[in-house]
Amino acid sequence: MTFTPSHDSDATFTGEPAGETRGLTRRQVTTAAAWAAPVIALAVATPLAAASEVFDSPTAFVSGALAATGTSATQRTATYEGGALNYNSAGVPGLNSGDITISVYNNKTASWTLTTDVVTAYQAAGWVLVTASPESTVFIHSAISNGATISMPAISWSAPAGSSKPVLGIMVSSDNDDVSGLGVSLN
Repeated sequence: MTFTPSHDSDATFTGEPAGETRGLTRRQVTTAAAWAAPVIALAVATPLAAASEVFDSPTAFVSGALAATGTSATQRTATYEGGALNYNSAGVPGLNSGDITISVYNNKTASWTLTTDVVTAYQAAGWVLVTASPESTVFIHSAISNGATISMPAISWSAPAGSSKPVLGIMVSSDNDDVSGLGVSLN
């Protein structure tokens, strides 16, 4: 392989005798290398990141799905189902969740109403009622240890035709200052 010397950044590398210009320039080689490295790194890193959820700090989080159907021209419904509250200590030994508080909230009480008896369902699952109003029903649960799961019963709301989109959710907090809370919401 020969190199045809040049003082610009487009000097040509070829396998041909000097003077032939078939081949790649330094600029082309550098550009290809610069673009290829991030693509390869992304292709390797993405499946690993998608395979599991990693928590950097102790976290109490709600799993499950909160979804709505319908439009302003039809009756609307929203449901939360398939959920649980989980606690991950993020590798901190002996750290429990602290008392966990959840708030089931509805910011559109003029049109959206609960069609599930949330108080009865959550009390049956071990949650203690703190307060209840059309805007927010608040429950508390005693501390749990790493990896523990608490049942989160299904909830449904409805709204008549002509209603605006929902602003609903389940907000989570802990009385342990070292534990973050992750809820679910829909708006």
